[in-house]
Amino acid sequence: MVDVLTLRKLLSCLPLVWLTLLSCGCGSFGKDKQTDFLKPFAALGKQNRGFYSRPMPSEYSLCVETAKTVADQGHAVEAIKLYERAESVDPTATPLDSNLAPLYASTGNYSAAIKRYQRCIEASPQDVELCNNFAWTLMEAGQFTAAAAEANRGLKIDGENTRLQGTLALVHYRQGDQVKALRGFEKAHGPVAAHHNLSLLEIDSGNIDAAKAHLQIANQAIEPNPKAKVLLTALEMQTSRN
Repeated sequence: MVDVLTLRKLLSCLPLVWLTLLSCGCGSFGKDKQTDFLKPFAALGKQNRGFYSRPMPSEYSLCVETAKTVADQGHAVEAIKLYERAESVDPTATPLDSNLAPLYASTGNYSAAIKRYQRCIEASPQDVELCNNFAWTLMEAGQFTAAAAEANRGLKIDGENTRLQGTLALVHYRQGDQVKALRGFEKAHGPVAAHHNLSLLEIDSGNIDAAKAHLQIANQAIEPNPKAKVLLTALEMQTSRN
């Protein structure tokens, strides 16, 4: 005899049918519609009767749990829709700011992400990881002054946080301040890694000569970065061909 679908198996199937969830409501699966999808494969035994006596999860819970699974699979847009639906079906529940903020940012909706992050910061002002994520989002949105301010605020809480130091260095680079960017990367990762990081940023910006200059400095260190040597060789070969 084959057992009925457990709730865990049901939830594991939900990401595959998230479109149905959005169109008919996340709570639709909790209703008895006499479909084959929810019918048991055989008569219920005594051990299975308790399953149907338990209350089904609310539409809110189904939407949230499905959104988490969908987000973990890299489907940001679909996860956003599910989280937003969860908030709409239960306006009295705590807003899903911490879930939605990074998803909005990943899809380029920076205005929505910033609003959510601001509420998260108000709720947890001492959370340095949250601070770093907010600073990064502000930077991606082109709000460099605000991004630097947020990163510095976090460093006042934890002055040794290398992620915040690196984020602040990157903000300085985006602002065109190479000196502060180098100092920031040196503080976060050491001088060799700092020049290697800047070389990658310069390559991404199309500044090949500046990138080679940073790599040459990195390779002159007592303990050079092997990746810097390989990258410099590749750049020199490319420029020689041109």
